[in-house]
Amino acid sequence: MTHKSHILIKRITLSLVAFLLLVIIFTVFANVKVERAAAGKIYTSVDSVPHNKVALLLGTNPLNKWGRPNSYFTNRIKTASELYKAGKVDYIIASGDNHTKDYDEPTAMRDSLMAHGVPEDRIILDFAGFRTLDSVVRAKEIFGCDSLTIISQADHNARALYLAEANGIEAVAVSAPLRAGRWVRTRLAIREWLARDKMMLDIWFGKQPHFLGERIEIPDVMPQKSYATVEGMTMRIVSPDLVKTPVDSMIVEFTNSRDADLTTGEWYRIDTKSDEGSWIQAPYSKKYLDLLAKGTEVCFNGIGYSLKPDGSFRMTVKPWLYDLSDKSATYRLVKTFSYPPYPIQKSDTAYVEFQIR
Repeated sequence: MTHKSHILIKRITLSLVAFLLLVIIFTVFANVKVERAAAGKIYTSVDSVPHNKVALLLGTNPLNKWGRPNSYFTNRIKTASELYKAGKVDYIIASGDNHTKDYDEPTAMRDSLMAHGVPEDRIILDFAGFRTLDSVVRAKEIFGCDSLTIISQADHNARALYLAEANGIEAVAVSAPLRAGRWVRTRLAIREWLARDKMMLDIWFGKQPHFLGERIEIPDVMPQKSYATVEGMTMRIVSPDLVKTPVDSMIVEFTNSRDADLTTGEWYRIDTKSDEGSWIQAPYSKKYLDLLAKGTEVCFNGIGYSLKPDGSFRMTVKPWLYDLSDKSATYRLVKTFSYPPYPIQKSDTAYVEFQIR
């Protein structure tokens, strides 16, 4: 070997060592930044997650390479449906890859979410979530989300949270279970470290999603909807602003815009909307059923409150008779009003629809 060849090999070796050292330093830097950004923002229990209007469900293949159900997919779906049913999110963006007509992650996520009890009108499909960067940036730029609850596995969540922070999104994440052996976990960790390197470079060089487009507005959760069997009589829930479980009490305001006196009592009923869209009485609570089993009767005063024309009054309703634990349901409070003189000859009914978070 000539002296020049020896020097060339030495330079190449030193260059490779320097490059490898640079990659290691950059990888450590990227991972430290990501872990710091995610600190305190990743939850493993649905119960402790704060409420957000929208969840971002990050896509993956519903099947593994052997053609069997992918546990990453099924666990993300299960976590997302639990979040919705617990009232922690109002909508779920199913964001995934749909680069060919034969590969469609968002539709697969929608179908699986619906099978787990999430209503179709609460699922928003994002067919251009080709990468995590695309999904997060599009959540803000297309769907107008300034806050999010991200759903994936833990390591992936940390990277998504960093992307959210870099794009001005207040985000938390819920980690779906990861069931994998030591070798698979090691391989995934290495893959994630390299993905964080690429993400950091994408941010530095201003990488944008493959597709953006027109803004799509996500509506607010259904506001209270008041109506009655006659014009000029309204009922609304004035407190709490957001009905949450367990429902201890609700302050209800009645307004009479008619030219006749109205009277009402303590009686009320709560209905729930069935899957077919019809109204049925909500199930009774365990407390009420236990009282009935003991032979205890619960009575209401039939008449007790008078409402003059152009007047209003408030009363407290304690809906403990009914089981209102289904946070994905729509309920309505039902109150009957009568017209003096007595004996009562005519009555009408007021309704207010609400949801529980």
